[in-house]
Amino acid sequence: MGVLVRIRVSAVLSILGSAVTLLLAGVMWLAGFFITPEPNAPSSPIPLKSTTAVMAAVFVALSAWGISTGIAIFLRRRWARISILAFATLLTFISACGMLVILFIQLPATPQHNVGALMPMLRLGMTAFYGVLVVIGVWWLVLFNRNRTKEYFAGHEPASESTRPLSITVIACSLLIGMAFTASSAIFLLPAILFGVVLTGWASLALYGACAAAQIYLGTGLLRLREGARVGTIAYLCFGAVNNTVSLLRPGYAEMMRELQIAKPIFFPAGAATTVVSPTGLFALSAAAIGAVFIFFLVRRAPAFGKSLAD
Repeated sequence: MGVLVRIRVSAVLSILGSAVTLLLAGVMWLAGFFITPEPNAPSSPIPLKSTTAVMAAVFVALSAWGISTGIAIFLRRRWARISILAFATLLTFISACGMLVILFIQLPATPQHNVGALMPMLRLGMTAFYGVLVVIGVWWLVLFNRNRTKEYFAGHEPASESTRPLSITVIACSLLIGMAFTASSAIFLLPAILFGVVLTGWASLALYGACAAAQIYLGTGLLRLREGARVGTIAYLCFGAVNNTVSLLRPGYAEMMRELQIAKPIFFPAGAATTVVSPTGLFALSAAAIGAVFIFFLVRRAPAFGKSLAD
């Protein structure tokens, strides 16, 4: 990718990451004010509602910072480069500290959940997550200190080195990044949901494996501007949207959530909300919205797939 594309991809990542952070703030707010604690649960010395409200407000502020910075990058505002450098420094420091803490923290097992047996997988997944954030932070620190990047914000736009539309690059990168999380779900043997049916064991492993393989094929195909990958990606996104819609709206959603809790109680704790506004429901709805945006650009940028890029 040319410098111009990398700068704009960074802006998209900043906006998308901030949108996810805003979603987390909403989930925290819902969990803090609308989920009733267990009747016999011991009272906490910490004011949970006030703490949750403060944390949600911090998340909203960070989201506003990231979204405004991403938009300013597209508008080539000079302050945007300084803003994302400051954010990258903070991101790298916090993520590196989090990665070190996860590597050395001791999480004792409880009578309800055998956390000790899952510690290696939890450490691997959380360390990988923080590692990705560290890589993104370091990448931004290097990219936004380059002379050609400074020229971009000074009004001298670097020449683009690719005929691939930016939107297609973002969709391809999203598929390839999502593949890592899909593969992690398979490694952790997480249950999967297929049209409202909870899959566990080999069935969930097969579904996650097929999705990971499809994401690799479609992501690399989009980067090479292959028409088959464009059509396949639209079909894949439609499949995901239909699966989420059927799973959320079909009767028995509460029972499905209970099955998830039984299958993997450490990831789906008891007492979680069982309505379509639960964290699981919000994630599915946000994924459907992002998928609709991706389909729009895949249809709009169809003429770019007339010529394939060299391997």
